[in-house]
Amino acid sequence: MDRLWVPLFHEPVTRRDGHQVDSLLLRLARQVTARQDLDDVLGEALRCLRPLVTFGGGSIQLLDDEGWIQMAASDPVAPEHVMAQRVPLGSSIAGRVILTEQPIYLPDLNLSKMPGPAKRVSTGVRSYFGVPLVADGRAIGVLQIDSCESDAWNEDDRALFLTVAPIVASAIQSARAYARAGAARARAEAAESRLVAARTLLDTARECSRNGEQRDLDRHLERLARVLAAVERQPADSERTVKLPDQHAVAFPR
Repeated sequence: MDRLWVPLFHEPVTRRDGHQVDSLLLRLARQVTARQDLDDVLGEALRCLRPLVTFGGGSIQLLDDEGWIQMAASDPVAPEHVMAQRVPLGSSIAGRVILTEQPIYLPDLNLSKMPGPAKRVSTGVRSYFGVPLVADGRAIGVLQIDSCESDAWNEDDRALFLTVAPIVASAIQSARAYARAGAARARAEAAESRLVAARTLLDTARECSRNGEQRDLDRHLERLARVLAAVERQPADSERTVKLPDQHAVAFPR
């Protein structure tokens, strides 16, 4: 969240029966798990959340590889400078949600006893609810909503929101796994292409050597050296892990 960005979208509160809620929840699960692109998953999650829970602004923030929080998607769409911000864990409510892996509901920010982190929520926001996105045994981000009304969500609303979070977290991890698999396939294809090129150059170099063509032999050997150097520079096909910087793991007031 950014204190200078005020979401203007607001829906009137409507109450839905159990059948409607179940149908909307199933629709959300179908839509987000059917996507393989991460941006599609994030956008669809927020779009399908709108009919389920009334909120003014919503966002999904994810940990990057250095352990900083960055907004990955928002509804309404946030300005570019907000999307580009990287926020340390210890300076926001979202960071507390991630570090503690516990939801936080602030029914009235004007009365909040969290003066530091609470000030980073957008101006004009009264209620805030953030839940951790937990996958593979750890928090990977936070799903959060806000409202210009105080105490905007009752227990049923919050319980429903908690039900949505693991569905979204699982879809995010699936999309990331799909992207890693695609990247691994691309690296494998590139390596195979270089290997074929190296074999061709080696065969050509041997032919030049047999024919006593020293100048052509030197040229092909240089090309072969460049191909082999490119193979050596190929990044390892291992998953990058998120690091949580110790300097950001601060103690929050209870």
